[in-house]
Amino acid sequence: MIDQYLLRYFLAVAETGNFSRAARSVAVTQPTLSAGIAKLERELGARLFDRDRQRVALTPAGSRFLVRARRIAAEYEHALVELAQPAEPRLLRVGVLSTIPTGLIGRALEEHQAESPGEALELLDGSERDLAERLERGRIDVALTVVRPHHARYRPEVLARERYMMVLPPDHPLAAEREVLAEQLAQDRMALRRHCEALPEINRFFTQHGVRPRFVLKTTSDERVFAVIRSGAGIGMMPEGFADGSVRFVPVRDFELLREVGLLHGHGPRSSAFLDILRRLYTGS
Repeated sequence: MIDQYLLRYFLAVAETGNFSRAARSVAVTQPTLSAGIAKLERELGARLFDRDRQRVALTPAGSRFLVRARRIAAEYEHALVELAQPAEPRLLRVGVLSTIPTGLIGRALEEHQAESPGEALELLDGSERDLAERLERGRIDVALTVVRPHHARYRPEVLARERYMMVLPPDHPLAAEREVLAEQLAQDRMALRRHCEALPEINRFFTQHGVRPRFVLKTTSDERVFAVIRSGAGIGMMPEGFADGSVRFVPVRDFELLREVGLLHGHGPRSSAFLDILRRLYTGS
């Protein structure tokens, strides 16, 4: 292993053809440079320069070594430049169920931007089936979604259990109740979340209680559902994770359906700054 400073001394002498000028170019004394060249020649077992009072010339061995020395020096400088550049952040591909509250994802992203510059994110919205298929194919590393019994192969990690609750305008006559009956809502118009994973169970429940909902809105946009409810034009049914204080979330008697929200893991890391933020937001720890 040849010390880098010896290569610098050698190249300086080869390029200037003079020990004094070479010493000045590498900011050492001439005796120091001469001692370094002598050490290099001993290590290589060959004389690199012919010296006389008029000039310094490369020997045949020195000419051959010059080609290698320049290549080594160029690679070394290239390596220094690469090391000085910031490392490419690790990419985490996260699938997000379309019925996860946008506000929660927004808070997670804000915290991630502030805390974790070394991790890049690629988020993908999708349905339960879509996210499971992408996990299976290795297109995403992890999914934030509803956890089902058949998801065992994805090493599920439940973060929260949420009730489905009736969402009422703040001035609704039932907004202050501890719970409501399905029959009490028969005259209200519903904002229907067409993408809701519990829609069949909700429809079945109201039908069994003799309530045939009238709709003011059918949409896949949770923001539009909230807009309708805040305006007083209708009511809706949503997981309690959407509660934001601007409307009233009230349990419906005898409707016990819960959804488990959590992480399904593919082949990506279980440990990640963004995943830790999601765990903290859901569990409060």
